[in-house]
Amino acid sequence: MITQNPLPNLTFEPMHSCDLQEVIKIENECFEDPWSEIYYMLSLKRPRSYEYFYVARREHTIVGYIVFSILYEAAHILNLAVPTAYRRQGIGKYLLTSALEMIQAHDGREVFLEVAVSNLPAQYLYRQFGFRICGIRKNYYGRYKDAYVFRKGVETHAV
Repeated sequence: MITQNPLPNLTFEPMHSCDLQEVIKIENECFEDPWSEIYYMLSLKRPRSYEYFYVARREHTIVGYIVFSILYEAAHILNLAVPTAYRRQGIGKYLLTSALEMIQAHDGREVFLEVAVSNLPAQYLYRQFGFRICGIRKNYYGRYKDAYVFRKGVETHAV
């Protein structure tokens, strides 16, 4: 799998503390119950070896980000966001493809994620990548806001 760049000058790079202002702005725009700036700040200040925070940057502007973990052979996409102004340009696919390449490189065998039952665009994106519903989490996003659990197997490297 080779990541195709959907936009000129688009990079996939680790998130840094100096990116937080832009990330939090996107987080607040995209989610009803956004992650706190403190969570991001603490995670970046004391990184865990199994957590990955990455941004898609076009020139000097963050146009999306992804947070995922890889623990043993299982990976978990925890957060993916692209601001409204940059949607439908392939940035979400670029972020997801880049993360899946890293997961594969770290010998991840399966990937899980949750997506709101009502979030049809995200479900469509994940289905394009071969994710399938394997369960439901009741009230995952708050009272009466269920989430589907999606799963995908990851191809392993040939030895």
